[in-house]
Amino acid sequence: MARKGENIYKRKDGRWEGRYRLPDTGRNPYRSIYGKTYHEVKEKLILKKQELVFKDQKKMRLPSKLTIGEAAGLWLEENSVKWKESTYATYRSITEKHIIGALDRMPAAAFTQDAYRDFFVRLEGMERVGKRPGEKFSHSYLHQIHIIFSQIFRFLDRKYHCGIPAYPCPSAGGVPRVTVTPQTMDLRRLEKRLIDQAGKQDATSLGILLSGCCGLRIGELCALQWGDINLEQGTLRVTKTMQRIRTFQKGRTGTKVIISEPKSRTSNRVIPLPGYLLSFLKGMEGDRKGFLLQGKKKEYLEPRTLQYRFQRILKELQIPCFNFHVLRHIFATNCIASGFDMKTLSELLGHANVATTMKIYVHSDMERKKQLMAGYRMAS
Repeated sequence: MARKGENIYKRKDGRWEGRYRLPDTGRNPYRSIYGKTYHEVKEKLILKKQELVFKDQKKMRLPSKLTIGEAAGLWLEENSVKWKESTYATYRSITEKHIIGALDRMPAAAFTQDAYRDFFVRLEGMERVGKRPGEKFSHSYLHQIHIIFSQIFRFLDRKYHCGIPAYPCPSAGGVPRVTVTPQTMDLRRLEKRLIDQAGKQDATSLGILLSGCCGLRIGELCALQWGDINLEQGTLRVTKTMQRIRTFQKGRTGTKVIISEPKSRTSNRVIPLPGYLLSFLKGMEGDRKGFLLQGKKKEYLEPRTLQYRFQRILKELQIPCFNFHVLRHIFATNCIASGFDMKTLSELLGHANVATTMKIYVHSDMERKKQLMAGYRMAS
């Protein structure tokens, strides 16, 4: 069976076969290449597609003076009105940091595979500005830059009919980042502190409990309003998210808070509330209007302020600091340990499919493995 998005198969004779399409041919436009391993065939396939793209020089109609940096700028300009504001801010920030300035003199028509590899080798060796000494770019971040390059060349192909070069992704095959969760005793102390404070009408503690017991993302929690909570049915509805994004005005950059649709279509979801959290919500005093979490000067509490408050609570309890998003991992792990089926958990988390849930959140720790293996027998 081919791997997702690829036309590479393992044959019955043990060899691997890769298929590619020839342009402007008759009834059988496909050709095959073979190799002993999957990676060998993949590399041959990339080179063959690259050869086909640049074989007919008459087809290449890229302006000779058009640079990669200029092409990236044109791509951003064309899509600025199509994308969500947050998507545009993310893509523009990455593109300006790593592509436009770095490749402003590199002609797009001369951007070969070697130049592409050299570019990523430099990126992989760079330290991240403003981060811990020695911290490098993650494989997922490098992969995102690779995707941006793919989109830029698709844009150029639509505009100039120059073909789409098949550059291999240098960041593929990276080691996934392992999420380190706090110790069980620390979680119990944190939970006790949050429950005590929630019982005293502390909205911040109640909000953190909602994330830890419902799998809410921090932006979803900050955007949550009383109108999204149905106290009679005991549910909350996730319909929006809050985030701080970069702004680009008159050559100057800044940031602002926006409230928009959630991360994906499936992130719009209804979550049943645990009984004790529902009791806390019903006991909250006030007019129950506007945002559940309100700031001192604004009608809402933004994500970075909630992060600061969360870290302060951990410090007061002398619990090693961990990111707010880890609460979502803890929720998913606990659900699996409690016997939740994967379909239900996937819908609670707002994932498009079960595979995403399995890949990102579901893992087995050593204690779980010991429990499962303790009574195993070969003839059981």
